[in-house]
Amino acid sequence: MDENTPGRRPAMVHGTSPNPLRRPADRTRARWLVGLGLSVLFAVLSAVVSGMAVWNADSRTARSEAERLHRITATTVGAAKHAPDEWTGGVTEAVAQAVWQYPTVTRHAGLVEVPPRTPAGRPVVIWVDDAGGTARGPRSEAEGAFAAITVGGTVAALIALTAAAVVHLRLRTVEAHSLSVWERDWKRVEPGWSGRLPTESGVDDD
Repeated sequence: MDENTPGRRPAMVHGTSPNPLRRPADRTRARWLVGLGLSVLFAVLSAVVSGMAVWNADSRTARSEAERLHRITATTVGAAKHAPDEWTGGVTEAVAQAVWQYPTVTRHAGLVEVPPRTPAGRPVVIWVDDAGGTARGPRSEAEGAFAAITVGGTVAALIALTAAAVVHLRLRTVEAHSLSVWERDWKRVEPGWSGRLPTESGVDDD
């Protein structure tokens, strides 16, 4: 079969063809590079699986939260102001004193998040729990998607970088061994190739 025959091309590309000029080190490099490619593919598949797992878990959590949270309208009784750091964890937000009723006959009052410069007497939408206390709303789809992408990307990066590091170290070892063999073989053939007589150990030059 000719070298240009399509059936031989994959073997030549991956370094596994029986070419007498191809060294064992070349075949070893080719196998490790193929393994690196498979590792990258595995990293991508792992990212998809882990991302979907996070997405599904977040979706279940959001549905569970939505069942015990209620979206109602409160009325501000004071103008908006910056929230204290201990209330927001350092995030700049606007809050205002407001009153609301939930359940219908139970009246509540407290600080709620509002748009900046909200005046007193303005209706605002808030989330409350079954007892009527303020609560953060259920996790949005955008937050769930961001978490899934973050986890998937982290998993893919860890697997790919680990595989690349292992392959890099292995190829360095192969290269060092290949150079050592080349130097040994060169010392053996160089005298005959150059016409120089090899020096014999233990023989005086006198």
